[in-house]
Amino acid sequence: MYEKKNGKFFAHFHSWLMSFIKAFSRKRVAAFLMILLGIFPLEAVEDQAEDPEHKMLEQSPEEFQVPVYANDIAAIVNNEIVTMTRLMREVSYFIPEIQKISRSQADFQKRIREYQELVLNAFVERILIVGDFKSKGGQMSDHYEKKEYEAYLRDRFNDDRTAFAQYLRANGQSVREFKKDIRESAIVNYVLSEAQKSKSEVSPAKIKEYYNEHIQDFIVDRQIFVKKISLSKENYTDEELQIKLSNLQQAIKSGDKIHAIVKTFSDSPKSCNIGWVCVDDTIPEFADALRKLGIGEYTASIFLDGRVYILFVADEKPAKKFTLDEVSSDIENVLAAKYQKEAREHYIKKLKEKAYIKIFL
Repeated sequence: MYEKKNGKFFAHFHSWLMSFIKAFSRKRVAAFLMILLGIFPLEAVEDQAEDPEHKMLEQSPEEFQVPVYANDIAAIVNNEIVTMTRLMREVSYFIPEIQKISRSQADFQKRIREYQELVLNAFVERILIVGDFKSKGGQMSDHYEKKEYEAYLRDRFNDDRTAFAQYLRANGQSVREFKKDIRESAIVNYVLSEAQKSKSEVSPAKIKEYYNEHIQDFIVDRQIFVKKISLSKENYTDEELQIKLSNLQQAIKSGDKIHAIVKTFSDSPKSCNIGWVCVDDTIPEFADALRKLGIGEYTASIFLDGRVYILFVADEKPAKKFTLDEVSSDIENVLAAKYQKEAREHYIKKLKEKAYIKIFL
């Protein structure tokens, strides 16, 4: 327990992006945190709505026991309480998947704790943002709440209020609490959009500066389109394999088209394209064989992990350095996202510094 008061671009171009979620199901975790912080508040719960009988706390295998807490208070944020019941209800959606990747009870408990902290922090931030909005006299229209509520019933439950009620019960939520979530989600969206800087604040000078400082990110190495023939040694005797390779060489020398050769001779004709690659991005055994090849050329047989590979270079794109004009819009998006993230973090940091936050995890 601690207490805090009055203190406390594309593949080559977007290498700056790193996910703050280190868990297994990133899309699902991100979607849930978006719900808590008011982003995509209705759409993000789609998988839960489709399963109204979803249990709040699914039974854990005997070796992976979910922690039990005597105190139902997870946190106090100013004058609002976040209960362990509410926190564990949200964490429970991820428990089956956490169990699958946990190596031991200790590892399972560690991962549960990480999720608890992640979700609880989202709860805290949401409470602070909504509180700040209200303290400044902000109000959300009742009409907006009603409109969103009715749209949710119509779009997700076809106006079947019985099914919707079952969904709410399965999630331990009342209609009043659900409407409160709608209202708070709208508030959070509005407040954060006001706090974040817009793309108009990314000047041409900043774009040029970023381009010059990250020039290596805008140089793309030569790329080749690779097709492969893959043969499993288990499917052939040594003699049969040699005959097949000999016939393959004869087909190549006869001038048959690469596509036809690959389809005819490969054990896996439906997965014969490796696709566009930079040579150095392939495994060493392939890279060494491909490095000196041009269009229409092919490698000798590569024996690897019980299979035989022959690789064909079907096409190529020369190395290229993208100009500032070609990538300026991408850089603008990168910088805009960076500024927005910084503005959001600064805003939330200020809220936390002024708040009374007591955590009981």
